[in-house]
Amino acid sequence: MTEKQKIALYVDPPSHHFLKDELFDNTEARSLGEQLHAPYAYLRDFFKARGITVRTADYLPEKANGAKNIYVSMGILSNYRRLSQDRPDIILSAYFAMECPIVEPKMYRALRDAQRYFKRIYTWSDSLSLERFVGEPLRCKSFCWPQSFDEVHESLWQNTERKFLVIINTNRLPRLSWNELYSERRRAVEFFSRTDEIDLYGKGWDAPPIRVGRTRTPYTFRRIQHELQKKWQRIRPDPLLKAAQKVYRGVANSKSETLSQYKFAVCFENSILKGWITEKIFDCFFAGTVPVYWGAPDIENYVPSDCFIDMRRFSGYEELREFLKSMSDKEILEYKENARNFLSSPRFYQFSKAAFAEIFRRIITEDTGIQI
Repeated sequence: MTEKQKIALYVDPPSHHFLKDELFDNTEARSLGEQLHAPYAYLRDFFKARGITVRTADYLPEKANGAKNIYVSMGILSNYRRLSQDRPDIILSAYFAMECPIVEPKMYRALRDAQRYFKRIYTWSDSLSLERFVGEPLRCKSFCWPQSFDEVHESLWQNTERKFLVIINTNRLPRLSWNELYSERRRAVEFFSRTDEIDLYGKGWDAPPIRVGRTRTPYTFRRIQHELQKKWQRIRPDPLLKAAQKVYRGVANSKSETLSQYKFAVCFENSILKGWITEKIFDCFFAGTVPVYWGAPDIENYVPSDCFIDMRRFSGYEELREFLKSMSDKEILEYKENARNFLSSPRFYQFSKAAFAEIFRRIITEDTGIQI
């Protein structure tokens, strides 16, 4: 057995639904834009080519087996204490905080303890920005959300028969209200619904919003509470929900195909937080749709400003509307071309599947002393 064959990587997925190696299965991808497991499939293949086994954490051996077992969690915090006890063969190499702190504040509070066990904590932001959620300085490294694709979906990108404006989001509210943009998305929909100039896609718009994130409140109580909210909505309708339902077009079976039918997309992150850049803006780039972006205040450190329309430039939605309506086809094409060029530039690498795999390669090399 070679030195590399004595190394195994075990990944705890973001949800129990992706155990039994389902995390690495990208064959169920329905269409372009839906290949959410592509970065993990790439990760598995990357290490397989180098003679290293990659599996989900439920396949960790029950006893030491002579191998160096690298454990990495992609958001699960319920297993690390158990694994740290009397198992010198298991190395708690890294924890990746994959969810926004206003969605999962409980997880960030738990990082105070977790950072004393894991060798590394990876986040999209930085310690100073996250300290209000953690409660103390966080020993963390930064990483970027890996994208499933490396270039535009050419056939969709080329589509010129496009409507005006779209937004794709589920009807949810966060646990915390600090710098949240869930409500701002609803206000944007309400404004453009007045002139029927926006189409809304997503789940949950037939009822009042549900708060996301883990909570101690029993499911039965939450279900009853939501039913009461539905009844109250019929008595005193929420004007923002009523406006959203007016322009609601159903669930987008393919995000990319839906985006490609529009010139512009309202592209607001869940929160205004330094470094917090998700797939939303890239989904627009891949489909050839110009994003109206609001989110990470340092977005221009990652994505060139000529690739997107910065919502912060406008005093409100009336001014934004005037700007969008005044844009010529040539100006829109310039934004699209700039985004395409960015995707093929070195600046995009940090968001690539290859960069994601490189983080793991570096982790394993450092923790085993074996060059991968």
